[in-house]
Amino acid sequence: MKNTIFILAICLGGAAHAAQILSNGGFEPNLTGWITANQPGGDGAFLLQTGTTSPATLISVPAPLEGTHAAMTDAQGPGSHVLYQDFVVPNFVGSAILSFSLYIDSSQFATTFVSPVSLDFATPALNQQVRVDILTPSGNAFDLAGVLLNAYRTNPGDPLTSGYTATSLDVTGLLQANAGQTLRLRFAEVDNVGPLNLGVDSVALDVAQTPEPSTLLLSATALVTLAMMRKRA
Repeated sequence: MKNTIFILAICLGGAAHAAQILSNGGFEPNLTGWITANQPGGDGAFLLQTGTTSPATLISVPAPLEGTHAAMTDAQGPGSHVLYQDFVVPNFVGSAILSFSLYIDSSQFATTFVSPVSLDFATPALNQQVRVDILTPSGNAFDLAGVLLNAYRTNPGDPLTSGYTATSLDVTGLLQANAGQTLRLRFAEVDNVGPLNLGVDSVALDVAQTPEPSTLLLSATALVTLAMMRKRA
């Protein structure tokens, strides 16, 4: 009986297991697993960055934080660029942590960030910002209507330059509310004031999955019944 209870405790205690549900969050050795999009009429893109120079204009930037590669925007003119990956939320979510590291440099010509609720660079309004969102994938790559969570956003007065900085958020409630659904993680950069380099590295979405309560109950009941039968025997 004691041995069976011990086995039951192990089964229930180990019911949750962690899973990484994003692919290639370190961008090694390329951008496989990610999709890039650029607003028509703009310049630049998300490119693979390595070493200590930006991928297109070859300005000085920090080395990638994880491994030898990162994703980075680089351009000589204004534009709007996104990097995203769609993922399926597990049916059972016990906990979920989103983490990523960003390098930002908007110091060449801009004096502040300007963060309207738009990813459109081709307007008379100033738009100089970085965003990280979790959203539904039903709209276009630059859509803000489907945003479920804004995980990061530059604001006026923020430092114009920051080395790779880690951010971590608990997104358990969001994923539980969207169990079994396809969601999108998007990194976005808009600049029509001056060049803006955005580096992205060490992206992870760690989810501890838990089976359905009824499944745990059935397993527990079966083990307890087995223990009682052994005791009577």
